[in-house]
Amino acid sequence: MKKLLIVAAAFCMAACSQKTTVEVANNSTTDHTQSSVEVLWQDLDIEGLTAENVVVKHNGVEIPSQPLIINDQPVMLLFQADVKAGETENYTVEIGTRADYPTKAYGRHVPERLDDYAWENDKVAFRAYGPALEVAPGEMLATPGFDTWVKCVDTLVVDARYKRGNYHHNYGDGMDCYKVGRTLGAGASAPLVGETLALSRNYTSFEVIANGPIRTVVKLTYAPFKAGDNEVSLTKIISLDAGSHFNHIMNIYEGDFETLPVVAGFIRHDVKGVITGENYIAMYEPASDSHNPVEDGDIYFAIIQPGAEFIEQVANHTVALRNVANKEAVEYLSGVAWSGAGIADIDSWKAIVEAEAAEYTSPLTVTVK
Repeated sequence: MKKLLIVAAAFCMAACSQKTTVEVANNSTTDHTQSSVEVLWQDLDIEGLTAENVVVKHNGVEIPSQPLIINDQPVMLLFQADVKAGETENYTVEIGTRADYPTKAYGRHVPERLDDYAWENDKVAFRAYGPALEVAPGEMLATPGFDTWVKCVDTLVVDARYKRGNYHHNYGDGMDCYKVGRTLGAGASAPLVGETLALSRNYTSFEVIANGPIRTVVKLTYAPFKAGDNEVSLTKIISLDAGSHFNHIMNIYEGDFETLPVVAGFIRHDVKGVITGENYIAMYEPASDSHNPVEDGDIYFAIIQPGAEFIEQVANHTVALRNVANKEAVEYLSGVAWSGAGIADIDSWKAIVEAEAAEYTSPLTVTVK
């Protein structure tokens, strides 16, 4: 009887393991650096695992991780991996005491500044405009365009800049030196009607889905607007991961149409150059909202969207064009960089864009053992 109990206990310990292995393979010809790995929570199958006690280790050392919570339940575990081309790395997920990781991706509603929604990581910062700005005396701007705040530090700057109240001056961490107006700004989207962009107004509501330490995600909803003869509505889900220059943007257009031509891209100011490659279009120009563009440097942009048509200039924008179906979730990457943060020239930016495009089109393969 004792032997049977010992065998049964041993079997239970094996079956009810408090750890599991996640195999991350890079089957591409490009090294993946600080690539985000997503594991469905249900695949982990560790008894007693919670968002509060989950720990990820690589070679026995804990690394930052982030449970993604929907309706108060964890649905996914996120961590980042470095995997060389053609190689595989193993990570352990187990129950333990989580370290206090620094937040490297963050976003929030900014009611003290006319309903801005601002988000950032350790590389870049952005904001979208809310309803209060449409009726603000002296401003009254209605635009779907994204603003970008260039930064040259790997710390978070959004809260400090709003607190200072003067984000158009560089205090050593970067600044707001980009002009949006009623355009797509730095990477938003709009239907294309002939040669004209059908621009929505400001977002009407927001929902924070995730907020660090690795990824921040927000859903922005826009009121119906006219795109030619069609009335359409728009929902955007924007996510930004630590270490990346690129937002991942999902657009869902709905209305009385079967397909709709939609562009994603950037307003053109004093453009210095445009380059197009497989799956991307990129450009650069001097700081556009600046008293000293030479001193404030160049801003670099790119859209990565496989299957899109890339157009250097339409309606004074550089864009990627896709025909989208009603209620189709259409995705693309939109990236920004700044010469003041070490981007020496357009060739340096091209290398970053091509590496990001390679990771996007050939993602890591994840297997839970």
